[in-house]
Amino acid sequence: MYGDFIRSPYGNREEDFFWGCNSEGCCWRGVECLYAYRLTGEDKYLVNAERCLNHILGQNATGFCYVTGFGMRPTQDPHHRLSFSHAKGTLPGFLAGGPNRERQDEGIDGVHYPKNVSADECYLDFQPSYASNEVTINWNVTLFALSAGIDALR
Repeated sequence: MYGDFIRSPYGNREEDFFWGCNSEGCCWRGVECLYAYRLTGEDKYLVNAERCLNHILGQNATGFCYVTGFGMRPTQDPHHRLSFSHAKGTLPGFLAGGPNRERQDEGIDGVHYPKNVSADECYLDFQPSYASNEVTINWNVTLFALSAGIDALR
């Protein structure tokens, strides 16, 4: 099922980019690949789990690392009250929701997405952008499961 990816194990269709897709789509797909690897021993599943993590860490259409405080181009201004009000700025280690083709927050509080971009580019590193830049504790669980699983298997 997930062993035949060409370049990206996540985000090959427009409908793959929805509210919280980095967790509920990409990270969970990576965790599924880890289970497939454990069941079959086929390296293609472990490779694709790593590709999912690479997508989160910056190998994606936006070039953003969707984890706050990490990478060459990290998410710096998430829709997260504690980070927004923290004296030292954004707290590290939070997973942003990611590109969202539906743009439910367009036009609210100064949120304006670039025109004529593909679904995988509908992301704003802008605090009011709750539809693409929100962080939640349950989304971080999938990031932890994926990264810890890869670390344990490698």
